Amino acid sequence: MIHGFGAAAIRAAERPLLDAGEPLMLRAAQALADRIRVHLTSNVQRPRPSSGSGPYADAVTGAPHADTAGTAAGSSDAPAPSAQRVLLLAGSGANGGDGLHAAAALRRDGVDIEAIAVSDTVHDGGATAFTEADGTIHQLNDLDQPRLSDLVRTADLVVDAILGIGGRPQIPAHLTELLRTVRDHGVPVIAVDLPSFLDATTGAAAEGALVAVETITFGAVKAGLLLPAGTELAGTLHLADIGLEPSLTAQRPDVLRLTDADVQQLWPRPGRDATKYSRGVVTVAAGSSAFPGAAVLASAGAARTGAGMVRCVAPAPVLDLVLRTRPEIIGHRAPDADAPPGAADASGHETAGRPAIDLEQIGRTHALVVGSGMPPQDPRARAGVELLLIGTGELERGVIDAGGLDTLTGDDRFGPHVILTPHGGEAARLARRLDIDPRRPVAELASALAARTGATVLHKGAVTVIAPGDGGPLRTQDDATSQLATAGTGDVLAGMLGALLAAGLPGPDAAALGALLHGRAGRCASRDGLMPLVALDVADHLPRTLAAILADATP
Repeated sequence: MIHGFGAAAIRAAERPLLDAGEPLMLRAAQALADRIRVHLTSNVQRPRPSSGSGPYADAVTGAPHADTAGTAAGSSDAPAPSAQRVLLLAGSGANGGDGLHAAAALRRDGVDIEAIAVSDTVHDGGATAFTEADGTIHQLNDLDQPRLSDLVRTADLVVDAILGIGGRPQIPAHLTELLRTVRDHGVPVIAVDLPSFLDATTGAAAEGALVAVETITFGAVKAGLLLPAGTELAGTLHLADIGLEPSLTAQRPDVLRLTDADVQQLWPRPGRDATKYSRGVVTVAAGSSAFPGAAVLASAGAARTGAGMVRCVAPAPVLDLVLRTRPEIIGHRAPDADAPPGAADASGHETAGRPAIDLEQIGRTHALVVGSGMPPQDPRARAGVELLLIGTGELERGVIDAGGLDTLTGDDRFGPHVILTPHGGEAARLARRLDIDPRRPVAELASALAARTGATVLHKGAVTVIAPGDGGPLRTQDDATSQLATAGTGDVLAGMLGALLAAGLPGPDAAALGALLHGRAGRCASRDGLMPLVALDVADHLPRTLAAILADATP
């Protein structure tokens, strides 16, 4: 599991080492120099795009790669780079010092590297080391636009060492032209510790900040790198060990992210004596006359995620579609929300007066999924929500999706094993009903919704943000492809979450694991984002996705 720490925790971990005279900057600089050597070697003959929106940037933005096992500073056997040019953007603080010391090491190895000082001052020790290695430092204020453009255009790699953990999401006016020039020429960027103008703790980022192909971060992953804006800016994460880990063991992380190794630990495996009941029974209340397929998709998601039994509560026409498509599903007919008074179901039984979701009639249920593909006025929507309420509900595990979310009120309270699954629009509507500002950043909004409802909130997006209902650290997952932006994939996710809850996983773990598997199945189904997919493809690719993850994570 990747642990992300805020700026205060990082500084607290650094302080005793700095007081003891540990050369943290030199360790960081050596690790940075090693990574630059790797990039210069691997980038030989790689075509450079003409703009920052080209294929080089797209190749990493949103990719689920994080080399957080990292390397010990100075331990790399990086190959000697070919004759390529590097341009360092150096701030006045420690981040610039890291960059200048790394540049000095590279210069001594014969790398063609120059620096631009973005402020009137530079880090004294770093500047001295670089100039003693015959490095050239240009003052940004002394460069006219043609000269600046020439320095950037002729570089094969730009190193962003403007700001580190002290950075804020505001770009000074005198740097806008520099950053625009780098973006316009499309030169690949490596960020030092974290992209400049990204808040290390909150993940807030300035519009116009440079997008990196890789961020080499020192000592520990910064929380902001795991939050949505930071994830989009950082590219691949590489963690360099500079000796902070012992000082961070007692610190609570601000953000967590699952990796493949965590899937190995969390995935519920049935024992030799397992039964369909011991593996978990999921009841899915989903689908309507307008969206009958949602019941199929949610049921398929639950079944493909290992539920021992999946029940579906739906009106007769919807249920008939489910059973024709997935014969392993157990069907329970619910009143049709669109039927007139006195109407009968397909068996001739009058629907009036029947409970929308009758657990006594349905039988054993370990987790309930409610709301996918149904309008909020459907009786099952509110009935399912009420079954999950603390104190009065009969169930403590469940997923509230789509139409179910639109029935929530300010008085509703749940436990952390209930997962709310809003996308951006649903989260905003819910926030307004609960008197929460819907314009808050995603992580803050999800946290506020979780605090207000007690539920675990899974906010769907390019980067999934999970706010645990138990007050634990935020979770994020960056596993998805944009091909998942198609109708019905959220229904599949709801069913998957239901299966993981029914198997006994805690709500926050179920939410994070479900998001990881859903995103990776989408990548598998779309050939890593190259091909379109439909929602049922995601469910059908879950077994092979899981098998691949477990095989790769096995020592």
